[in-house]
Amino acid sequence: MKVPTLNKDYFLVLQQISEDGKDDLTTLEETLRYDRKQLRHIIKGLQHKGLISINYVSRSETWLTLSAKGKRLMTYLWPESISPSYGF
Repeated sequence: MKVPTLNKDYFLVLQQISEDGKDDLTTLEETLRYDRKQLRHIIKGLQHKGLISINYVSRSETWLTLSAKGKRLMTYLWPESISPSYGF
């Protein structure tokens, strides 16, 4: 598998979403201790690379999940961290 070029912050966000199955911005901010502006930049980059899906529930509620491509990448990089619900 070709691994996309990502810095460690991008991988940490992917790993956190993978472990939880889905996350909202507030939880990611608190867990990873990133400020909202930095986190939004990372999320946009991951979305642009096709690694996450963003579900805007409301103006104040946004849920993030791994896309199929993101799940494959996480399975390749950290097979032990993949949620059993992914079915891999």
